[in-house]
Amino acid sequence: MSIKPWTLSITAFLNHRWISGLLLTLYYLAILLGLIWMYGKGDFSTPPFIYQGF
Repeated sequence: MSIKPWTLSITAFLNHRWISGLLLTLYYLAILLGLIWMYGKGDFSTPPFIYQGF
């Protein structure tokens, strides 16, 4: 069994305009959700300055 037919069918599938647009939208949505998950705590204050005692 060769991989070439699989490669051709997958590239033909991904060359559809609406499928590539959907995948790109899902990709950017995953990035946004990851950023919200990492920084969603709401605490954007800066840490205390470490050299205040000098």
